[in-house]
Amino acid sequence: EIELRVAMEAAESKSEKQQDENVAELCSCADKQLRLLKRFRVFVETVTVFIIIVSVWTLLSLPTVFYFLPAPEQALTQNTKLIGCAKYTKSMCLQALIQSEECMFKEFKDSSGVYITASVDQEVNENTAKLIINGLSLLGATETCRSSFIPFMCLYLFPLCDENGTLSRPSRDQCIEVSTIACKNEWQLALGISVVKQQLPDCESLPTTSHCEDMNATVDVHNTTVAPSSILCHDSFSLLNGSCHPICNKWKAYSSDATSNSIDAIVIISAAAGLVMGIVVVVCSVVKRKMFGFPSVIIVYMAMTTVGFAACILISLIDREALFCSSQDLIEAVKTPTTFCSFIGSVYYYALLQLAVWWICHVTVLFWKVKFPFHAKAFNNLKFVHILVVVAALLLPVAPVIGGFATGGFTIGNFPPLLCVSKSGNVTFFTLILPISLIIAIGSTLLIIILATMIKHSTSMREQHGSLMTMRRAEKKLFVILCYYVILASVALAAFSINASKSQLFVQKVFQYFACEAGGNMQICDNERKAFESFIYPGINMVTYILLGALPSVNLTYIVNFNQPSCVKLCRTKTTSTQQSTSLLIVL
Repeated sequence: EIELRVAMEAAESKSEKQQDENVAELCSCADKQLRLLKRFRVFVETVTVFIIIVSVWTLLSLPTVFYFLPAPEQALTQNTKLIGCAKYTKSMCLQALIQSEECMFKEFKDSSGVYITASVDQEVNENTAKLIINGLSLLGATETCRSSFIPFMCLYLFPLCDENGTLSRPSRDQCIEVSTIACKNEWQLALGISVVKQQLPDCESLPTTSHCEDMNATVDVHNTTVAPSSILCHDSFSLLNGSCHPICNKWKAYSSDATSNSIDAIVIISAAAGLVMGIVVVVCSVVKRKMFGFPSVIIVYMAMTTVGFAACILISLIDREALFCSSQDLIEAVKTPTTFCSFIGSVYYYALLQLAVWWICHVTVLFWKVKFPFHAKAFNNLKFVHILVVVAALLLPVAPVIGGFATGGFTIGNFPPLLCVSKSGNVTFFTLILPISLIIAIGSTLLIIILATMIKHSTSMREQHGSLMTMRRAEKKLFVILCYYVILASVALAAFSINASKSQLFVQKVFQYFACEAGGNMQICDNERKAFESFIYPGINMVTYILLGALPSVNLTYIVNFNQPSCVKLCRTKTTSTQQSTSLLIVL
């Protein structure tokens, strides 16, 4: 019996030992699996953060891509019959070219039409001819000037071509005669208009002789000479000096009144909302005095910038004609902008870049406090950092303003007038669009890292306390702010970039349309209007105004529930991980 009992105890001890070994083996296997799962989760989180950062940078690089995209090339419309020659299929220079052909190619005349060099883009040069010839009326050209200039310019734009492919162009002497004698004043005025200046020939580059030197007879060019009494100007145009000129504050870039009215309504609502919510942010900051501590005070600075900018926009809507129009003639108003136009353009560029600088400074300080909380807590020179941030935000936005004035100043940027922009698209891109793109991209990267850090630490806290893995209030705020700024920057900067890159071409197309409309009811200008309307994107502009108007409302999320009881309660925990995670929430 004793031996049996000893044997049973030995068997039970062996069984318990075996069970302990099995449990230890299972625990070891479970620990390995848990470590693998944690490593896999860390890997997935790292890859996710990397993909998000790359996506943000890709999205914010679109404005730069849009800026450098070439303008769509216009297809050549040529009716080629002879080798190296093409039939002239347009109408603006037809009679002038017929006269020149009779003088130059008396032996060779084709009854089917006038032939010019096949290398000429007739569509482009026809628009240039309309721009310059009809522009003579806008410049108040005399009949003597017109009779000399029109044959000369038509032959320059459309060199005649004979059966051997020989080209005939106006001579250097003819160019000098037109530019210094027949059209001396008009030529000098045209040189002051950049769009026209680019199209005028350099007399020194022309041949010394021409097939026909007698080109001063009066030419009745199709729709270029119209009796002033027979002109009836279209809507938003007025008869000035014998031709139709666009009226400042009445001419609209959008053919649809509904589109123009919708944009005006959105601008008013967005500016008013930005003004009101900006004031609310400042008032709430005064109530919650902690917002005046650094870096939270930067949100107040951003609100003040928004309030000032929104106020200027609303002021500009009070009386556009008095504030933007230096002349009833829109062309003259664009060439000689008012003082208010220069002021509002400076405010526009300064405020946008300053908002970006305030934001990146705020995000950078938050990143420092989140990633290095103990070092940040021990740092005692926050006042010095505060001063540096303020100085940077006040001085850096001066760059685009100086660049704008250094390259010709600011001029009316939309029609009817609302904002003024730099006359140089390169200044707008390199001093405003590109810096803001880089600032938002860098700031978004820092915000993504901050958000990932917060989620990592708060997840660790929730696992320790057995709670569900849900985002805390501070994390949700940060996520909303991140998404908002990325969307705002992508849409707004894309709109600014497209407008800046196409500004010169847009101005050229608009001027061609004005030159066509100079003839009033004698001209059909649907094609010219469609040409410049293809560079207008009302939808993206409306979205940009709405997002800018909502900026103070998003910044208000920093202030609402600034001092949460839950955060105060969490501060009393003793564990290191809990203290670190709580400090992250309080900082935000």
